[in-house]
Amino acid sequence: MKKFLFLISVFLISISCDNEPEKQPLQELASEAVDSIQVYQGGFISVGKSAVLKGDKFIYQVKMDSLASILTDSLNAYQANANGIIPIKIKGKVLDNLKGIGYSQEIEITEVLDIMAKPIAENE
Repeated sequence: MKKFLFLISVFLISISCDNEPEKQPLQELASEAVDSIQVYQGGFISVGKSAVLKGDKFIYQVKMDSLASILTDSLNAYQANANGIIPIKIKGKVLDNLKGIGYSQEIEITEVLDIMAKPIAENE
């Protein structure tokens, strides 16, 4: 009888300690989805129809979609440094480069946050 009461008490204690662990993985998945698009700051280098974003600890080939083409065209109004680099801050998503040409990873620009170069004065 004592063994039976002991087993019942252990069973009841284990049931009462259940904290519904199913809800925690859903919250982690939601936070990972938000973090997939991050902010990157670096130098934008454009040559012909290709471009590169170079930061302190990364270098990515830029996926040349419509937003990247508009950015490249609009950077003509800004002064580049001696190496032709224009500092920018963007939001983007890093993907593997499936083309096999250029760098191993490319960045897809989703939003341009800031262009940190001086605009070219029109009266010069």
